[in-house]
Amino acid sequence: MSPGIIKELQFFGLAVLRGIWILILYDLLRIFRRIIPHGTAAVAAEDAAYWLGTAFLIFQLLYRENDGAVRGYALFAVAAGMFLYHQTISGLLVYYSARVLNLCLGVLLKPFRAVHGKIVQVLRMTCRFYKKKLKKKLKEFIIILFS
Repeated sequence: MSPGIIKELQFFGLAVLRGIWILILYDLLRIFRRIIPHGTAAVAAEDAAYWLGTAFLIFQLLYRENDGAVRGYALFAVAAGMFLYHQTISGLLVYYSARVLNLCLGVLLKPFRAVHGKIVQVLRMTCRFYKKKLKKKLKEFIIILFS
């Protein structure tokens, strides 16, 4: 094989690996979203940052390995890497990683939840007590005011 073909095959392999890496990063984002619920604005901001980062990673690959020339087969290789990773381990990785991390967080946060529940209960009782006192004082004030 000629050195030029070997270089192109290496570039193709690097593009496939870059596609896998790009989807691994998105899976990390998906795991993060499953652990900590997000609103629409946060998801949009995270996605925008992700796609900007993805564009940078693809640009970096093309610039370093192919002197900045955009080749269709390079973009195909990135997409093929993403597809290959998505069809093989992506779903399992996200599902089980999120479950394990949620379980670990649940165990770690359990004592805090118990304490939090008691604190909230005491605050509610205190608020009810002072609300009744405030109502009574307000009634007395209105009676005095309009007497």
